[in-house]
Amino acid sequence: MVIDPIRAAVAPYAALIKAIAVVLVLMLVFALGWNRGADRWQGKFDGEVAAHKATKAEFKRMTRDLADRTKALAEQAKAASTAAKAARKTNDQRFEDAEREADRAKRNLRDALRRGTGPVRLRDEWTCGRPGAGEGDAAAPAGGQDAAADLRAAGAADLVAAGKRADNWITWLQSELISTRTACGIP
Repeated sequence: MVIDPIRAAVAPYAALIKAIAVVLVLMLVFALGWNRGADRWQGKFDGEVAAHKATKAEFKRMTRDLADRTKALAEQAKAASTAAKAARKTNDQRFEDAEREADRAKRNLRDALRRGTGPVRLRDEWTCGRPGAGEGDAAAPAGGQDAAADLRAAGAADLVAAGKRADNWITWLQSELISTRTACGIP
């Protein structure tokens, strides 16, 4: 005998009703939780987007800064190169002037030694006191010197000029070394 007719009528469907009730409760929990979870995930997404924008802006700033520094260094290198070229040109011009001066001094010294005039004279052991000793006894003395006096004068002038050229070369090398060190920023 059935005391509760509703329970007897619903009993075959009890499992289905429980399943529907559970699904409805889960849907309700999911719907309420979804809204709250969506806000939380939306906040994280917005944070990531903002962080990405900040990273891009920082990268753009760093790239611009690097480009500016590169441009400044290129300008400094160009200025240093121009200064080095100018210093080299000055050193070369100074060397060429000194070489011309050495040639002129050589000619003047040779001429003065040949003439036997001027502040510089050959030592006595370089002159020949015997007439015609350079070319035999038949040669006439020229100003108290033999015929080889021109060769001795030219040799002495060449010797002095070679020393002056060596000094000029050393001066040029030192100037180049100093200007190169200056261009490279070495004190």
